[in-house]
Amino acid sequence: MNDIDKLRQDILNSETFCFYPFLEMSTNPAGHVKPCCYFTSVLFENPDVGNFESKTLSILNGSNNLEDIWNSQAMVSIRKKLFEGQPEKHCRTCTRDGKASMRARSINEYKNNYRVLKLVSETAKNDYIANHLPKRLELKPSNLCNLKCVMCNSYDSSQVAKELKELTTKFKGIEVVSGRYSKISDTPGMTETSAYFTEVDQPDWSTDKDAWNSIIKIIPHLEVLSFAGGEPTLIPLVEDILRFCVENDYAKNIKVFCSSNFTNINKKFLDLMPHFKQFELIASIDGIEKINDYCRFPSKWSQVSTNYLKAKSMMGDHPNVKILINITVSLLNVLNLDSLLNWIEDLAKCYPYYYEWPYNINLIWAPHDQRIGNLPQHLKDLAISRLNSYKQTSLILKEFPELHSKIDLVINELSYPAGNGKTDLFEEFILRVSVLNEHRGIKMKDYIPDLGGFFDHE
Repeated sequence: MNDIDKLRQDILNSETFCFYPFLEMSTNPAGHVKPCCYFTSVLFENPDVGNFESKTLSILNGSNNLEDIWNSQAMVSIRKKLFEGQPEKHCRTCTRDGKASMRARSINEYKNNYRVLKLVSETAKNDYIANHLPKRLELKPSNLCNLKCVMCNSYDSSQVAKELKELTTKFKGIEVVSGRYSKISDTPGMTETSAYFTEVDQPDWSTDKDAWNSIIKIIPHLEVLSFAGGEPTLIPLVEDILRFCVENDYAKNIKVFCSSNFTNINKKFLDLMPHFKQFELIASIDGIEKINDYCRFPSKWSQVSTNYLKAKSMMGDHPNVKILINITVSLLNVLNLDSLLNWIEDLAKCYPYYYEWPYNINLIWAPHDQRIGNLPQHLKDLAISRLNSYKQTSLILKEFPELHSKIDLVINELSYPAGNGKTDLFEEFILRVSVLNEHRGIKMKDYIPDLGGFFDHE
């Protein structure tokens, strides 16, 4: 057994190791950098001191570039911790998700890739300083978006930021936590209590020349390029980068993941997709019909479903194009999750067929009051019953058995005793969402009847 063989065995036995910090960097719409999109913080110049005492690492205004951040003290520290079996507190989403986590996905994706194993080995022997540039890059160039999803925040949606300002004017003062409306405040003006941001408006670095130069230096080395938002199909930089890859002959080597709310799919964007090694267009859909219209307000299911069918049809002519649905599961949609899954089942029966799993499931992490564990016990039981019925009839689960772990992730989270769900958080959810409903001129009972009884005052 050589060194690489031993490393592979150690990785398979590790409870902390993840390939992504050795391969990937991710940005948020504010320009801050993270090792991956599931990391629950951002990177700081000096990770050993408190957040308020250390500068964030950012792609903005030439203050940092991606090459420097790649081997920053923060990235080196994360690689060392995860390699040596030390838990990283900001990787807690993957700790929660277990076998269904992104960490587990990284192991499955790269455990037999000798070239990547060798890069990890060389980096570990070099005090966790990588001599290679990132192979994976995820970009969120702007918070420009046309939706104000109930679970979203001002950092990821310009429409949420706009609504927060409207609420501030309406109530003369609100509290904002992590870019989301929290409650009416006695203090005039808006109070932002997030540790990392102080303004609702996010800087638009999509036109920043230094950021562009930093990105295009990395592109020739990339194997995976990901886009999220905001809404990527509305952000010019996304199309510019895709076109740069095509025109400079890099596209044939790159697999692209692009998330979209599917309200706006233009022909220019679609025409670029077949040029890449693989292009995975990911539809952020959380429910059908009224569930969609509520969760991803003010989108319309008729428009979203039509665009999805149009995009899916491309798989027939372009085997390198994959259309996937990413479902964010919260207490708003978990009771009707089976309806969405059965809609996907119907689509799977018709050509073009899915040659890889057609959906992915993520449990919501924030806002905390929308976690499914906060539901009253009788609603948890109802959701579990519906999901178990889906499992019994699903052909997709027979074709793609790895998706069982995703459904079980939801059921397991719902299976904790009622006392584990925070009654006060559910009440907080009702109060907070009631204000949003009133401001938007809608009623819960018209969209999600299972929850409507808790909003009788509307």
